[in-house]
Amino acid sequence: MTRNHRPPAALAAIVAALALATSATAAPAVEEPKSPLGLSWTPGTPVALSPGVTHTTWTETTRDNRAAARVLQVVEIDPTAGATTLEGFVGTGDSTAELVTDQLAAVSSVAARRPHAGVNGGLFQREPAGTAPDKAVHTSASAIDGVLHSSSCWSSGKGSTGAVIQYGIPYITKLLTDMRLTAPTGETIRIDDADRAPGRVPHCARDQFDVKVSASPLVYSDPNEIVVFTDDYGTPVPAPGIDPTGAATTDQGFEVVLDANGVVTDAHQGRGGITVPTGGRILQGIGTGAAWLRARFVRDDRATIDTKLHDVTMDRDIPLDASVDVVSSFHQLLRNGDIPAELPNSCSGTRPGDVNATLICTDSRTALGTDVKGHPVLVTLTGQANEDGDYLRAFATLLDSQELGLIDVINLDGGGSTTLVTGTQVRTPPTDVENGVKVHRKVADTVYTGVGGYGMYAK
Repeated sequence: MTRNHRPPAALAAIVAALALATSATAAPAVEEPKSPLGLSWTPGTPVALSPGVTHTTWTETTRDNRAAARVLQVVEIDPTAGATTLEGFVGTGDSTAELVTDQLAAVSSVAARRPHAGVNGGLFQREPAGTAPDKAVHTSASAIDGVLHSSSCWSSGKGSTGAVIQYGIPYITKLLTDMRLTAPTGETIRIDDADRAPGRVPHCARDQFDVKVSASPLVYSDPNEIVVFTDDYGTPVPAPGIDPTGAATTDQGFEVVLDANGVVTDAHQGRGGITVPTGGRILQGIGTGAAWLRARFVRDDRATIDTKLHDVTMDRDIPLDASVDVVSSFHQLLRNGDIPAELPNSCSGTRPGDVNATLICTDSRTALGTDVKGHPVLVTLTGQANEDGDYLRAFATLLDSQELGLIDVINLDGGGSTTLVTGTQVRTPPTDVENGVKVHRKVADTVYTGVGGYGMYAK
């Protein structure tokens, strides 16, 4: 029988490869450097809150110039292990800040269907002193069940960071909102924003016409606006003069009331003090916005409001239906497993460290993201009995630790707003003071995981 003999060169290559393999097997394994979390933090035993929802607390062992250790709390949601969902919520009314516990309790009247866990949501700004103390306005793109409650920041047409939550999974991107009002004549005009007083623009410009009028709090103004109020607003719509320091808000304006079919039930001079009808809308205009409404709408006319949510990153529109919630943010902490170069190392509150004069950041932090398994993750960083946290980039570096396996993460509202609730128990310390007593801060919205047929089940 004839055999095919290997040429000497091929034989030599095989011998060399075997030698390399043997050498590689014998070589000692190179230990990966420990992550920031692995170096200075110790995990507790994971606690199952429900099938598919796990809560883990990490405690700081090296205190990093602090008098007391901080705690990092992580809630991982596995939609393949149970009928779980992830959603946003505004509580009993979009205009009113509420405790996270109250918002979560309002999700369902049935105890068995109440959320397993939840955190405070996007950034918001309280309305000026002299108005109702719990009035709050979202500061960027926000939506619940496909209904926009706030426009995105303009940012020269680049939009603002947000998490689109659909079918129980958050998708982090840059967003631009666009709302249009069409009159019976067929004429169309842009609606500037939703669920806030016209003329007073909180925290970021919504278009190129908004001019900064205050640095603390950060407020912009526009004397020519149209704002739409949804029936989620929950209280009577604002009257003129909500901010005496902003002349635009004193404009008496013009108001149009729409029923659930978009039919005008009232159109009148002045504005404020009435409640949005169920399923309906109220339009408030000031300046040229008021003139546009006044010239085009009378009772029994029909108005059409078209709302678009544009994904700037993918250059596509996201259909707004009942499956879509949007949580606002200004900063993405991790993008594809890396810390974005543009992430600032910002901090609102600092103090000297425990050992030396080096400043430490005391901003508590809240984050929302996804991990390598595609699971949604909620995170908080606080002190054990007080507000404490870290600079923004330092927080991102901690979240970039291999033990957590996070891929995409956004920063939610932090500081005194940071709140984590599991079941009915608040896991984060109170930070605000009312009548000499420490209390948890009321917030504009929440993100929660609870009972639902989303994730793998919906698909």
